[in-house]
Amino acid sequence: MNMPPLPRLERYSGHARLIVDNEPFLCIGGELHNSSSSDPGYMASRWGGIADSKVNTVIATVAWDQVEPTEGVFDFSAVDGLIAGAQSAGLKLVLIWFGAFKNASSTYAPSWVRHDPSRFPRADRGSKPMETPFSYKGSMPRPTLTVFSNDLFEADRTAYCRLMAHLAETDTQHTVIMVQVENEVGLLGAGRDRSEAAQAAWESPVPETLRKALANSEYSFDSALADSLRPITSSDASWADHFGDGNPAAEETFMAWAFATYVGGLAAAGKELLDLPAYANAWIGPQPGQDLPGNYPSGGPTARMLPVWQAAAPALDFLAPDIYVPHSAEIMAQYATPENPLFIPEARFRAGDAFLAVGRFGGFGYHVFGLEDGREGNQYSKACQAILSLNQEIVDAQRDGRIFGFALEQNEDDVVTTFGEITVSIRNAAKLYTAMLLDAGVVLPPPPELPGETEGAAHGHTPGDNRPFGLVIETGPLEFLVVGQGALFDFHKSGSVLEVDSVRELRLTPDGWQEGRLLNGDERLQVLQGDRISASRIKLLEVIQH
Repeated sequence: MNMPPLPRLERYSGHARLIVDNEPFLCIGGELHNSSSSDPGYMASRWGGIADSKVNTVIATVAWDQVEPTEGVFDFSAVDGLIAGAQSAGLKLVLIWFGAFKNASSTYAPSWVRHDPSRFPRADRGSKPMETPFSYKGSMPRPTLTVFSNDLFEADRTAYCRLMAHLAETDTQHTVIMVQVENEVGLLGAGRDRSEAAQAAWESPVPETLRKALANSEYSFDSALADSLRPITSSDASWADHFGDGNPAAEETFMAWAFATYVGGLAAAGKELLDLPAYANAWIGPQPGQDLPGNYPSGGPTARMLPVWQAAAPALDFLAPDIYVPHSAEIMAQYATPENPLFIPEARFRAGDAFLAVGRFGGFGYHVFGLEDGREGNQYSKACQAILSLNQEIVDAQRDGRIFGFALEQNEDDVVTTFGEITVSIRNAAKLYTAMLLDAGVVLPPPPELPGETEGAAHGHTPGDNRPFGLVIETGPLEFLVVGQGALFDFHKSGSVLEVDSVRELRLTPDGWQEGRLLNGDERLQVLQGDRISASRIKLLEVIQH
C-alpha cells in the first residue's frame, strides 16, 4: 500500500494553504470537549453524529496524565481509539497535546509530576497575586508549574516525542494532519513568575535573538512594545536591569519568551520524529475586564506577542486565536498576517464567522468548541457543507485574491469591496425590505430568533446566526459566485454601466452545489435567501455607452 504524503503548509507570497493528500484542504469542523476523547467508548456513540454534521476535521485532546500515568510507562490506546473513530467517520484529526500547560494551569500534568515540587517547581505569583478568571472565594488551588523548569521541559518533551513517534509508526494514513502544542499557555494572577528559576532568568541578559528580531523587523512589533525594548543596546543588559519592576509590557514579553521557547522546543523535537504542521493557540488579551497581563495569561501568543513568539519558536508554523468575543473580525485581522496564516481552533457556534474567516482573511481552518453538542441539522452544519462543497473554488480564490467574506453586524447596513475595477456593495436585505415595504405602508414584524445551535451544551443556549453573511467569489470577467444568507449585491464600474444579465440559483445537495432555477424579476431581490444558506451565480452585462 502506498503511504500518502505528510500534510504540509505551502506558502505563497502573503498566503498559505494546508495540503492534505496532495490537495488543498480547508479544515472546517469543531473541537471536542476536553474530556470526550479520553474514553473511546464515549466517543463510539458520537462519531456518527459528528460525521452527519458535515464537518471534515475534528480537534481532539491527548492528555499527558492519561498517556503516561507512571513515569516512563506509556499507554496510547485512547489515541488509537481516536484515530480509528475518525477514520470510520471519514474525518481528519488535529490533536492537542495537553501537556504541562492547559488554560494557564497544569491540571493535565501527571500526578508524579505534580506530586514532586522539588523536581518540578510551581510558579510563584508574588505576595499580592491578581484575582484570576474562573475562580471564586474558597476555591481549591489549581496547580501551575513554572515554565522555567528544565526538568519539566525534559519530561514534557519526552512524553510529547513518544506521542509523535507513536503516530509516525501507527497512523500511516495520516488521519492526524496537525498538532497543537499545549493549550492557551501563560501565567494567570501575575505579570511574571517570581519562582527561583524565573527570577534567575529575569536577572539574565535579554536574549540576543529577541534584540535582533526587533532590529530587523521593528515594523512587526507593537509600537509600545518596541518602544520598551528598543533602548536595549548592551548584550549584558538583563531584564531586571533594563526594565526594573512594574512594567507590564516587559513582564509579558519576558513570559512570552519563556513560554514560546518551551512550546517551540517541544514542536521542534516532535518534528524530528514526524514533521506535521504544529501550532500554538491563544487565550486572547487584553479585553474588557482583562486589561493587564495576568488578568489574561501573561506570555501566551496574544496578538501583541506574535513577533516575540515567532522569534523564539520558529518550529511553530503559526499561532492561532481562540475566539469567544463578539468582535471576531477584529481578532481575525490581528492574526491574519503574511507571516501568520489564520486558523481558528476554538470559537462559538456562529456560522457567519466561518465565512468571514475563509473569505475575508484567507483562513484555512475554523472550528466551534463542543462540536458534539451540535443540534442535528443546525445552521453551522449547513455552513460547513456549503463551504466544503466549494473547497477548490475557495482555496484558488484565496490564492488569487478573488474572494471576500462578510458578516454584517446589527449596526452595519452594508460593506463595500472591490474586484479590480468592479465595486461590490453588499447590503442587509432585511433592512432594505423593511424600509421599502414601510414606504408602501406595510410594517413587518421582527424576525423570530433562529433555532438553537446546540443541545445540552454546558454553556447554555446558543441561537443561530441571524446576520447577513457569506462569500463573494469572482469566477470570471463579469461573473461572480455568492454564497450565504440575507444579503443583496450591487455591482458598479467607473465609466461604465453594469446590469445583471442572469442569476442562476444553486441547490445544495449531498453531492455539492447543483444548478437550479434561473431567477428574474422580483426574485432577484432574493439572490441569497434570508432564512437559510443559499448560493447563486451572477453574470453581469456591461452596457456599451455611445
